[in-house]
Amino acid sequence: MEKIKEQLKKPVIWGIFIALIFILSLGNKLREYSYASVPNPGETLDEYSFGWLGLSLIQEKYPISRSGISAYEEHDFQVINVDGIFDTIPDRPLIAIDKPWFDHPPLFGFVTGGYAYLKGVRNFVDASVIILRRPMLKISLLTIVLIFILGTKLFNYWVGLLSSLLYSIIPTIAISNRLALAENGYVPLFLGTIIFALYYFENKKIIYWIAACVLAATALLFKMSAIAISIFLVLAALLYGGNKKITLIKKVVFSVLISFGLFALYGAIFDWEIFVKVFIGNSQRFFGAGSEIFLSAVIHSTITKGLTDGWILLGWISFFIIAFSAWKKQRSTTILILATMSYFFIFLLLGSETYGWYRFPFYPFLVIASAKILIDLIVSPNTFLTYALLLLPLGTASYRLIGVVGFQEYVPIFRVITIAILGIITISLIKQDKRYRNLKRVFIIALITFVIWLSIKEIYFYSIDNWYFAT
Repeated sequence: MEKIKEQLKKPVIWGIFIALIFILSLGNKLREYSYASVPNPGETLDEYSFGWLGLSLIQEKYPISRSGISAYEEHDFQVINVDGIFDTIPDRPLIAIDKPWFDHPPLFGFVTGGYAYLKGVRNFVDASVIILRRPMLKISLLTIVLIFILGTKLFNYWVGLLSSLLYSIIPTIAISNRLALAENGYVPLFLGTIIFALYYFENKKIIYWIAACVLAATALLFKMSAIAISIFLVLAALLYGGNKKITLIKKVVFSVLISFGLFALYGAIFDWEIFVKVFIGNSQRFFGAGSEIFLSAVIHSTITKGLTDGWILLGWISFFIIAFSAWKKQRSTTILILATMSYFFIFLLLGSETYGWYRFPFYPFLVIASAKILIDLIVSPNTFLTYALLLLPLGTASYRLIGVVGFQEYVPIFRVITIAILGIITISLIKQDKRYRNLKRVFIIALITFVIWLSIKEIYFYSIDNWYFAT
């Protein structure tokens, strides 16, 4: 009997492996498409800031980069025509170069700037996004794998596969992943931390908790907003640490102090006075997002510009469904809620502007929530809820691809489908047999597949010309 069970498992494992390889290949293609022009070079100068920091540390052994915040005493204003950004916008303000540069910890700068250096870049002008964004394409593939692992550990293989697929094909996420920004760098560290924490709670082997603390501490050296990862560990330890919760929390605090200590030592080596001024200056930024910061994050997708994407709203609705129905009822759902909640409070505290990259750490958890709800809707078919949720990404994708005028040609089909769904719902009130439920499952799977296909088409729609008009 055991041999038969093992033989039955093997095709499933191989099928999962093949599906994951396909998802990774698809995700890679979608991210590589127009990656050096969408988003346009210079839409966020922060990409250059991190890359230039890494280059300067490697070559000059001194932190030099772009900032412009008032905490620096003097700025060296320069025309650095990287990617021809001053050719496209001749009246662009000069770039403020500051040294020593302390806007953020240095580790992510070594990722993009170090890669550029290995590719032969020796000055700021040559640090083009075509080079700086290359490592991000591969880091995003690692993120997809980690989402699969986390979704599988929290729920099951189907949720793991669907969540990794959604992360691969959602337009906002695929385009965001191209940017050489620190959030894209520490998101996989966030996911890895959660996975190691789960292994600890399952096996009670302290090595897993230490690994989680190391990843959380490393993420802090990418950007201070990664403190959310350590907050997650503390909350998870309080809830699931049992009689060892104090010991676990001490290890988290110790790892955080080491990271802050290393960053402070880094500042002291170059210029402690400026380091303190910049640190205080960053904490006193104008709260430009305003009181509607969270409403904006839920309703409006943002990358470097505002971009409506129904998948993101679907993700938030799915998260709210899980949060309202399953808080503290199961470890899997509670861990997902804790991770989202930990970053949620950091997101609110930052809020200096409605920068799109502040939202990137939410996306892995939103796609896992979306996958969980969609799988549940397949297992226990609910035609109305499925249609209502999928109308969100279907609507935004079709609007991009064909517009309001173009949609008029498809209005009769849309109405027929809507009437058919009303008919299915009506029949389901009378008929509940197994064959009818299977028919609803087929319809739901077909609808999900169609919306995924539309999303892929939308990503390929964003050429350099179409991106200019994207809203």
